Amino acid sequence: MNLVRYLIGSLIPAIALILAPQSSAQEPVVLKFATTEPPASIATQIWQRWADQVNKDGKGVIEIKMFAGGALGRDPRNQLTLVQSGVADIAFGFPWFTPGKFPDNLVVSLPTIARSVGEGSYALWRLHEKKLLRGWDDVVPLMQATSSPVIVMSTKPVPNIEALKGLRSSASTPLQMQSVQTLGASPVSGFNFSNSAEAMSRGVLDMDLIGFTPSVIFKQFDVANYALELPLGPSPVAIFMNKNVYDQLSPKAKEILDRNSGPVLVKMWVDAIGARESELREKWKAAPNKQLSSMSDADMKRAEEAVASVIKDWARSQPNGDALVQTFRDEVAKVRQAQ
Repeated sequence: MNLVRYLIGSLIPAIALILAPQSSAQEPVVLKFATTEPPASIATQIWQRWADQVNKDGKGVIEIKMFAGGALGRDPRNQLTLVQSGVADIAFGFPWFTPGKFPDNLVVSLPTIARSVGEGSYALWRLHEKKLLRGWDDVVPLMQATSSPVIVMSTKPVPNIEALKGLRSSASTPLQMQSVQTLGASPVSGFNFSNSAEAMSRGVLDMDLIGFTPSVIFKQFDVANYALELPLGPSPVAIFMNKNVYDQLSPKAKEILDRNSGPVLVKMWVDAIGARESELREKWKAAPNKQLSSMSDADMKRAEEAVASVIKDWARSQPNGDALVQTFRDEVAKVRQAQ
C-alpha cells in the first residue's frame, strides 16, 4: 500500500508538468492593433468589425485587441514606428507620411486618375499583388487602400475648372500644390486640410482640396458653400503588421489572418467609406445654401490635359515610373468597367 501511495505521489507532479504546456498552448496569440482614430470614428468601427470577425474565426488561436484613440501612440506620423518597434503588432496609418519608404504608393495620389475610393483602393491592392510597390519587404500589409479622392470645396462659386483661376488654395502635399497651380489657382503656403477651414472663414483662403468625410471632421463642410467634383487624387492608407510577429504565428493563425485580410479588408474599407461619402454628398446637395457642381466630360478632359504635366513629372522622378502609372491606369479602368 505504501508503495502504491509513493508511486501515485511521484506521478502527480510529472502529470502536472505534462499537462501545463498543453493548457498554455491553447491560449490565443493576442495582437495589439493601434490607431489614432477615435473609438467612434468610421475607420475604428471598420477595424473593430474586422477584429470581431478574426476573433470569431480564430477563437482559441488568435485574438485582435483594439487600441483606438492613440492609446499606444497619438502621433499619426508614427504609427509605422509603433509597429516596427513592437509597441503595437498592427496599426492603421498613412504611407504618405513616409514617402521615402513607400514612394510608389503615391501613384494613387496623381490627379484625375482614380475617381472613387473603390477605384483607388482596388487598383492599389492589385499593384501590391503584382509586387510593384517598394518598401514593403520588412512590413506585412494586411490592407493597402486609399481615401476618397479630394475635390474642391470653396467659399466662392466653382461651377467649372475655369472658375478656379486666381482662387487662393491650400495644398496638403507637393502633388496637390502642382495640380492647383496647373489649374490656375494660387496655393498659399502654411495651410493644409487641418487648418484651412478657419483660413477660409477669415477670407485668407478661397478653397481647399478635401473629401466629404474629412471635411466634416475639419469643418470645411461647414465653411464652404460650393463644391466642384474634380478628383485630384486620393491618399494611400494601409494597415501595417510587424513582419517578425507575423512570421512567428502558427500556420493556423496565419491562415485565419490571411483569409480575413487583403481583398476582404479592402472591400470592408471601400464599402464603408464609399457609403459615408455618398451619404455626405447627398446631405450637401440637400442643403439650401450649398451648390454641388459635377464635372462634364469636356471639363474632365480639359482638367486631364492641364494636370498631364504633373503626372509626367512624377513618373520621370521614379524608377519605372511610366510603367507604374500605366499599370495603375489600367487597373483603375478595370475597376471602373466592372462597376
